[in-house]
Amino acid sequence: MKNFDVHGKLLPAPSFFQVYNYGGGNGDKDREIVYAELTKDTPALVNYYYINNRYPHRFQSRAFDQVSKYSRIGDLYNDIRQMLIYKKGEIYREYTSRPYDFNSKVFLLDSGAFNIVKQIAAATDYNGSEFESVLIQHMKDYYDFADRLKIDLVVSFDLGGKYTKKDNENTNRKLNGFLGSIDADKINNRLLEETVKYLAEKHSYYPYVLAAVHGATRADYDACMDHILELEKKYSYSFWGFALGGIASYRQADPSWYQDINFRQIGKRGFVETVTPARACRTVRAKAGTRPIHALGCGGYPNIAMNYFCGATSFDTASPVRRVGDGSAESTKLVYDARPHDKVAFSKYFVGGINADGTLRAEPCSYVKLNEVADTMPLCGCPACAAAGSIKNIKDLYAKKESDSEANYFSRQLMGLHAVWQHRRLCEILPQFSDLNDFCDAYPSNLNKGLKQLYKQL
Repeated sequence: MKNFDVHGKLLPAPSFFQVYNYGGGNGDKDREIVYAELTKDTPALVNYYYINNRYPHRFQSRAFDQVSKYSRIGDLYNDIRQMLIYKKGEIYREYTSRPYDFNSKVFLLDSGAFNIVKQIAAATDYNGSEFESVLIQHMKDYYDFADRLKIDLVVSFDLGGKYTKKDNENTNRKLNGFLGSIDADKINNRLLEETVKYLAEKHSYYPYVLAAVHGATRADYDACMDHILELEKKYSYSFWGFALGGIASYRQADPSWYQDINFRQIGKRGFVETVTPARACRTVRAKAGTRPIHALGCGGYPNIAMNYFCGATSFDTASPVRRVGDGSAESTKLVYDARPHDKVAFSKYFVGGINADGTLRAEPCSYVKLNEVADTMPLCGCPACAAAGSIKNIKDLYAKKESDSEANYFSRQLMGLHAVWQHRRLCEILPQFSDLNDFCDAYPSNLNKGLKQLYKQL
């Protein structure tokens, strides 16, 4: 697959997008911006709901109150970084910050629409017809927002989905009754048509737009692609690419995606979740031609190779930095104990993968509790590992939470950004191979041996 020119910035195929959720939380989410130079020009995915204070939400940042004064998304994040470092002091004092320009990144905007849908549903008193008309206006506002900030790439507005429910949605009877009463496929199809109609008239629209593809089954996915292609023809408009939605969680996927797969030789754990995204990628690629395909939320390490060889050109996941957030305050006192009591929650370090020199690492790929990682384990050579020096140094920083909270945050960023690099490095290696079998033969890890078995059955 070719690389893509996105407003003068190179987007390799495949690419891993780092998820920036500042505005959707504090702590580690702040420091991901502070230490952005450690992931260099790794592309960024940001969430409209979090960076647009039109929608009240927990962890709302005042930094986004003045978003209307910016004409480039990178400048906004540059100013936020400066504020976090120099006004709030959210940086480890022993670390020397280097100049960094967020404009070097390709930015992808996703709507975070499920949270927006909740607020619109409540504001319209769960009236279906009024809800749709208001939703369409919010859709237009979303596209205008992206245009004003010159965001590089935009996922088309849809109803969205949520895999982690933090606002007691399951106990909200009115909301659940309303969501159960609407025809999500019908509304998503209408949003696609309203999107095409709106953008077809905006001849100087800056962002490149990816059409959101949805469907409960492979047949539904296929039908959604047909609908998108028909809309393009009807309105003489072409999406830049496609974004695959609703397939990141196999537990919420229709079993028909994977029930014909035989997992007996390799086991389901770590493999069953790779099937739905891979098959969705293959379904869309069959009709997408050479256009880009982004698999939303499907960039977990085991997924990347299968997704790429089935047709995806980019992916994202919050897992690399989310896993460092698993650590409790108690764990910082026990990080040198390889076998503390079971209830202690530790930040997790990504082991395995590929070294900076392209060689396969010896460890099986997984997220391991920091206290269980050997102090002497060689690091991979990425910028985060170069800053860390050793696992022992990371543990020493991690243990300082009570005396120096920024040291602890720095240790977590070193772990999380190392994991980001492992995902990125895999993306850099894959284009060297003509198919998944060749890649797995060159890098014969247990993970890749299992993927090779799965790939035959797709």
